[in-house]
Amino acid sequence: MDKHTSFKSQHNDEYWALITSTISSYEVKDISSEGKVVKRLVNDDYFLVNDIWNIDYIGQIPNFEETYKKYNYPRKNYYFLTENDSITLEIKFVFYHKLFQDEWSLATLFNTHNHYYKRLAEFLNERHSRINSLLDLDVNKTEKEWIWWLDNNGFRIKTITKGGYEAGTPITSYFRTIYESLFTLTDKREEWEKDRWDFRVLKADYGIRFNVSKTNYWINFSAIENEVFKKFAKTYVKTRLLRGKNFSTSTARQYADKLTMFLNFITKLEPEWDDLNALTRQHIEKFLEHIHIYANTKLKKKNSNPKAFIWATVCYVYNFIKDCQRYEYSIAPIKPTLKLLYSEDYPNLDKKSDDNIDYIPDFVLDQLFGNLNYLHPEVQPIMWIAFKSGLRISDTLELTQDCLVRLEGKYWIKTDIEKTYVKGHKVPIDDHLANLLAVLIHQSKEYSNDDNNPDKYIFVRYRGSRKGKPYSQRWVAEKINDLITKMNITDEMGNIFHFKNHQFRHTYAVKLLNGGADILTVQELLAHASPEMTMRYARLLEDTKRKEFEKVVKQGVFSFDLNGEIHQISETEDIPEDILDMMWRDEKLNALDNPYGSCRARVNGNCPLAAEPPCLTANDGKPCFDLAVGMSSFDIKKYELLIETTTKWIEASKEYGREDMVKANEKNLERYKNIYEAIKGGNVIFGRFDRMKRQFERKKKKGVNNG
Repeated sequence: MDKHTSFKSQHNDEYWALITSTISSYEVKDISSEGKVVKRLVNDDYFLVNDIWNIDYIGQIPNFEETYKKYNYPRKNYYFLTENDSITLEIKFVFYHKLFQDEWSLATLFNTHNHYYKRLAEFLNERHSRINSLLDLDVNKTEKEWIWWLDNNGFRIKTITKGGYEAGTPITSYFRTIYESLFTLTDKREEWEKDRWDFRVLKADYGIRFNVSKTNYWINFSAIENEVFKKFAKTYVKTRLLRGKNFSTSTARQYADKLTMFLNFITKLEPEWDDLNALTRQHIEKFLEHIHIYANTKLKKKNSNPKAFIWATVCYVYNFIKDCQRYEYSIAPIKPTLKLLYSEDYPNLDKKSDDNIDYIPDFVLDQLFGNLNYLHPEVQPIMWIAFKSGLRISDTLELTQDCLVRLEGKYWIKTDIEKTYVKGHKVPIDDHLANLLAVLIHQSKEYSNDDNNPDKYIFVRYRGSRKGKPYSQRWVAEKINDLITKMNITDEMGNIFHFKNHQFRHTYAVKLLNGGADILTVQELLAHASPEMTMRYARLLEDTKRKEFEKVVKQGVFSFDLNGEIHQISETEDIPEDILDMMWRDEKLNALDNPYGSCRARVNGNCPLAAEPPCLTANDGKPCFDLAVGMSSFDIKKYELLIETTTKWIEASKEYGREDMVKANEKNLERYKNIYEAIKGGNVIFGRFDRMKRQFERKKKKGVNNG
């Protein structure tokens, strides 16, 4: 939180006027049959003047009629037990907001939080009865005191999570929850001025996009110790967010974390500094040593990657320093960035094997779908959509009531892809999924209004802290993993399969490729920004092809005799592995796919077409006059892919010493690059353009003569 509190930064009368005026009335929402919301203010000081809130009274307010009918607990009254009237007023203010913003139900307040509040009231009466406001307390120091008090009064303060980690019990965070809620509700500064920004506010005020299916809405700068450094870190991240180009809210949060580490380290080294003007390579080297130690000793999360952590930290610090100089910030270092951070400061990251694409094997899928009826009913349709459409889980959860479209008699999902900024992306789906979506859309329309679902999501929470927002990604993964544990769903080695949401997307891509879809189609369906990720799937497919190749070879090898007749020369599974390797390598390096099979002629052999693409060389080494390039929107992607794959073939050929293949493919690569450069700006190459002009002129003259 900010080191100065909203209470201390405002006149006392303004602060208390905000609280008392707020809880001296309440807003009632009248919802029409069309789902429109009309709000009206009711002047009623019940919540202000009463230290006992009665559920029967609250239940008569239209906002709570539905939850009141479902309330079946014996407790009818809520007693405010704090002896300090100011603290009682602040806690009422927090509870009032939790109720009227639908974050807490009546049952949550009168039962769950009743136990927590009683303990907090005892603590405050015993330890802090004379303070003017909760915000006068140091939140970090008081939280430690609160946990110590709980422990000494016999309350359990530690628990073991599902992942096997030790964590605090819910009551241990209760003081901070109340404190931070009060602080947020009374801090009326512009969001950018605060030390903790709420992405929901930034979206509403500035259109900053964030992933609404995640539960962390915050970016926090409060841990930066030097106030001047904090100011410029906030300014920098704000500038990047408002520019919006390739700078998401998750990236912004990463910058805040990494810059906090860097700036606090410099503050520790140079406590008198209020700028980075005198920053030297020696400071950077000490910081590099610090983050290496941190990465290898402090990262505790499962699957943490120390090298990736170091690489990201160096990258973010480099960008910050470089941009401080570019934006002419007064704190910018005098030395050029390239003399402070070197390329060798970045660790070499381990390349991900294409074999490690995290898809769901058929062995696991069979078990998963075989036990689908035991999965939480609200998660079942999410699973089907992710599996059959390849959408990211965030895009699946953010589908809206207009996502189902029908084009030329076929059904499609149409949605915007936030990550790659694709508007109106369409994915074809089968009738089964279309019917399922139609039911979900109907239900959403039936239960939604402008209050509980203003954005018209189909997977939405109609009440509670996530009211009007989609289900959270974490909740979906938890429910699927609960099913996996309960039904003992394992991999082929007998180990419990650990599910991650993104695996459905990988599985969709692998199944498309195995089913014969081409790379460009897969890239288009997945809305990949570049072919690189799609090519990883293709390389994974190569492993599948190799296994199929071996399987076919071991079934039997045939040959053409001198008369062109086919006869069998081998029917055995005992073909040596080195022979199989050689056959596969030669197939990969020498073979050219054509309509009749694979041509195995070497480049310097008898078939020039094996090295020269016919359409580009058919006219005495020049392209065919009937070839048009750039007429289709897919042509640019075709040549991007040709350039990438040809470059890979050149690298592979060099690895195996195949200079003949290197030269042939380098010639092809030059052809592809020239064509690509011509069409990427929207130009068109048309082989017979001159002939068409001549034909047009002849027709034009003929028309004149006839006239």
